[in-house]
Amino acid sequence: MVNRRSVLKIGAATVAGVLVKVPVSDQNLSQTRAQIAFHRAVFDERFAECRGFAAELDSAGVFTSAIRGDVAKLWYDDLRVHLRENRLPFAGLTDRAALFCLEELARDVGMRVIFRADHMIDQNGHTQHTAVGPASLAAVARNLPKETGFGRALAVLFSQFDINALNASRPGDMAAQKRTGPFSPENKTALVSWLIA
Repeated sequence: MVNRRSVLKIGAATVAGVLVKVPVSDQNLSQTRAQIAFHRAVFDERFAECRGFAAELDSAGVFTSAIRGDVAKLWYDDLRVHLRENRLPFAGLTDRAALFCLEELARDVGMRVIFRADHMIDQNGHTQHTAVGPASLAAVARNLPKETGFGRALAVLFSQFDINALNASRPGDMAAQKRTGPFSPENKTALVSWLIA
């Protein structure tokens, strides 16, 4: 059973592992992976970090959907139909424009962004992470690796949290919504990880 204490322990362990660069083993994740509470993971296949994010979640049994920037086909042909029947949370690692569109489209089925982390990648491959949303998840996301591999680490982090409990704990929080525009700053790649519930 996932409770507040176990979530905090997992978050602390993840932060400690990131700080000392200890990889998280599949054996340690076996119990938490069975409890993943979101319906699907959306990823932009143009970016290596997004592909790593999807591969990690796919191996955990989460259904993944690839996009190439445009989310219209995925939304109108697939997601909207499923979400109208059962509003299960979904997650992603995409560019800002894709989240911008999904955030607007999700309103149609009564859902909203409850967590977002912006990942600004400079020309040297160093990444700066900023996150807003539930405090325990945002604190850990801010400490993701600054180099390549943060997509997989993020997927592991997402797989360790009960998204439904996080959403229920702060139903009126709007901090994760519309923090930035849809475009990347000059000379940087802007990816964003998010949870919609």
